[in-house]
Amino acid sequence: AYFAQPRRLAIEVNGKVTVYDTLDHQISGFSQQQSRGASLTFASQHGLIAVANLPVVSVGGIPQPASSPVQEELVSTQSVAREADVFATIEKLAQLHAKGILSDEEFAAKKAELLSRL
Repeated sequence: AYFAQPRRLAIEVNGKVTVYDTLDHQISGFSQQQSRGASLTFASQHGLIAVANLPVVSVGGIPQPASSPVQEELVSTQSVAREADVFATIEKLAQLHAKGILSDEEFAAKKAELLSRL
C-alpha cells in the first residue's frame, strides 16, 4: 500500500510487512519482475525506481536504524543522475525547438515541467 502524505510504502511478503520511505517519489504504478532475482519497481515522476533502493523504515513493525552512508550515497547518486537526465532532455528539446519542431509555448511548458522535477 502506498501512503502519499507520510511518504510511505508498505509491502507484505510471506506475512511480514516492510515499510519504506518513498523520499520525494510520487508513485503512480507498480511492476514485479518474475525471475530468479525478482525485483519490485514502481513508476514515479523520476521514472522507474527499484524498491530495493528506498530506505527501510520498519520490518515487521520493528523500526530500522537511520539510513546508512551507503544508502545515502546511493540516493545522492540517483539524484545526480536524475538531474543529468533532466538537463539532457532539456537540451534535446532545445534542439527540437531550434529546428521549429516545437513551438515556443510547447518548449517552455515541457522545460518548466522537467525543471520542477529537480
